[in-house]
Amino acid sequence: MYTDQDESWKQAFSDMVYWQFEGILPEHAVGSSVGFMEREMNLTKGAKVLDLGCGLGLHSMELARRGYGVTGLDWSRPFLEHARRAAAEASVDVHFIEGDMTCMTFEGEFDAVILWGNTFGMLAHEDNVRTLRGIRRALKNGGLSLIDTQNYTGLPEKLTQGWYFHDQEQNLLFLTEGTKDVPRARSGFTVLAIDLATGKRHQMPFSWRLYLLPELEHLLADVGLNLLGVYGDDPAKVNWRDFQRGTPYPYAVERFTDKAAKRILLCQV
Repeated sequence: MYTDQDESWKQAFSDMVYWQFEGILPEHAVGSSVGFMEREMNLTKGAKVLDLGCGLGLHSMELARRGYGVTGLDWSRPFLEHARRAAAEASVDVHFIEGDMTCMTFEGEFDAVILWGNTFGMLAHEDNVRTLRGIRRALKNGGLSLIDTQNYTGLPEKLTQGWYFHDQEQNLLFLTEGTKDVPRARSGFTVLAIDLATGKRHQMPFSWRLYLLPELEHLLADVGLNLLGVYGDDPAKVNWRDFQRGTPYPYAVERFTDKAAKRILLCQV
């Protein structure tokens, strides 16, 4: 059972096998996400952007290519080592920092902060709040933040158990099992990846604290962030095939419904 003190998520984010399970975003998807960020935060050239939980640095690098001053922060040393190599090979200037988003010391340094990829909520409740406070402190007056959160009503119910090969050439068998901790409002799943060639096992637990929207509004107000909008991606209202060439993703306020997988919060200091 997961608890709000559980830090087992570190198992997943210290292992590069995570990316063989998750899959690395294609170029057009990264471009579409960044296009949405640019548009909704009205970024201007030279704006300073903080990418929290930057992972392999894909969004950080795309933002830097578009003329922004980017700092990428992540807890995972293996992920950051990969990000730094990729940025150097692409001759893209990103300042990558190994750090904990729950205890950031930035003070009014950034025009924009992004927390993308369902990272918010994976930590303990107290750490989620500390992260929001850190975002508030990191932003300049008038600065904006986009926070990608799980829409609990849009979570697939079929993530209970099963097995599959992500790519048979990699000899990795993935087994998944759903997890729930109802008293603490947490839901998720555990992945066991087995390398059939060596027998090595990689266990990756994932669990999110699922917040109701009024709870999020209260948390944001408490830390000094003003919620400007809640964006969604209701599949019934979006033809994703129209957005395969880097066009900004069509997340929109009117598309936030109980069917939306995404619940993206636009906040301002």
